[in-house]
Amino acid sequence: MRFGKELGIPAFVFFAILACLIFVGKRNAGAETNGKPEVRIAYFPNVTHSPAIVGVASGLWSKELPNYTISPRVVNAGPEAMEALLAKEVDFSFVGPSPAINTYIKSNGKALKIIAGACQGGASLIRRADVKINGIRDLDGKSVAVPQIGGTQDVSCRYFLTKNGLKAKDQGGTVDVIPIKNADILALFLQKHIDAAWVPEPWAARIKKEAGAQTVVDERTLWPEGNFSTTVLVVRSEYAAAHPDVVASVLRAHEATLNWIATHQPGAKKVVNSELKRLTGKALASDVLDEAWSHVTFGDDPNASSIEAFAQAAVEAGYQKNTELSLIPLIDTQRLQEAREKRRK
Repeated sequence: MRFGKELGIPAFVFFAILACLIFVGKRNAGAETNGKPEVRIAYFPNVTHSPAIVGVASGLWSKELPNYTISPRVVNAGPEAMEALLAKEVDFSFVGPSPAINTYIKSNGKALKIIAGACQGGASLIRRADVKINGIRDLDGKSVAVPQIGGTQDVSCRYFLTKNGLKAKDQGGTVDVIPIKNADILALFLQKHIDAAWVPEPWAARIKKEAGAQTVVDERTLWPEGNFSTTVLVVRSEYAAAHPDVVASVLRAHEATLNWIATHQPGAKKVVNSELKRLTGKALASDVLDEAWSHVTFGDDPNASSIEAFAQAAVEAGYQKNTELSLIPLIDTQRLQEAREKRRK
């Protein structure tokens, strides 16, 4: 091989490298694992992602997709999940509405579809016990942590800051909004290096328990009728077009999981806590899990009005410019309706 010689690479090494590159290319395209094609799914180690955690860990996804290998990818926050989706490293993702909307708009509506809801509620603004913050306006001059820039809690935080006449420092305001991984937010609370945090469950409940933090605002109180989507299920558009049968099976698995959680809450909590221990190295105390669970509602409705509200919130928070791109095609629940009907039979 002349190319290998010009690079000074022995022939057997050159062919080994070439084989590896071919293998990696196939893996990136969704190759087979253990003789079965992969269904790659991203989700977070959060209570708000319990439908994903339970569905994968309990085998309900594998039951509905027996001819596929379920390959989970656990991430910290939405933007990380969306980066993986755009890189074609995952096919499905449980994610907050804000990163999903942002990805949809930036791709001119081509990257993904929201195919189901998963969780409503489950996010709060909390503060250190020794810091006087009784409302959002009291964040003036304070520091507040969010899991990741561009994530749903980050957008909510910035949006409600503007509603209260405040802005983040990076937008010319007085509130220091800092992106920090959830586990590190807990450490910073304990060290008294951060004043407040806008976080999903179970982190709000856990930080309250382990660091003595206190709730300032349950985010449910800020939205109409207390309803806002925290987690939705999205699929990569290209994958959905090529594999409609897999999308249908995934939604049947999702419906089966939601039904099992609703009818087996103690068992669902046990599965979630076991997985959180495996993924984060620590299980939740029973009272922490119970509190976190009390702040969420699991269901398959993506809540279109909430999606639209988050899109407007992203504009007002300075993350998005007004766009003429319609959000109507973003939500596609046709196969969800079919999965619901099959579950009722």
